[in-house]
Amino acid sequence: MIKGNIITPEKALQRAQALCAKQERCSNDIRLKLIQWQIITNEAEKIIRKLIADGFVDDERYARMFVRDKSKFNKWGPIKITYTLRSKRISEDVIKSALHEIVSADDTSLRELMQRKLKNLKAKSPYELKIKLIRFGVSRGYEYNLANTLASSIINEH
Repeated sequence: MIKGNIITPEKALQRAQALCAKQERCSNDIRLKLIQWQIITNEAEKIIRKLIADGFVDDERYARMFVRDKSKFNKWGPIKITYTLRSKRISEDVIKSALHEIVSADDTSLRELMQRKLKNLKAKSPYELKIKLIRFGVSRGYEYNLANTLASSIINEH
């Protein structure tokens, strides 16, 4: 912030409402924005409570949308999504309930990703190819056992 350009709590509330109206945000996102605007901690917590009461901020709604978007568009697995939501200080209960939406699609999403990745991989042996596929699956946030099983079946089909 530029010195002399102090934001009042009322103005910060209006700005936060405008941010939340444009895009879904969690309470931690707003908290970080208020810190950036140099709002005192007590005032920031009052603003966040007001936003929650008015329905601008809802961590459960945010988590459900985040899980749905990241799994559908970015093809992230549940592990990567969980770590990202934890970094945003979303509670474990909310994360678990939000993740129930994507559990059934895990196998097919990862299989499609691995089959696409296989076309671009170069390896000297099937073992090296399998290791690269497993590493790719794990980096996308899927469990090692699932990545290993799917990599084996894809290599056998190939």
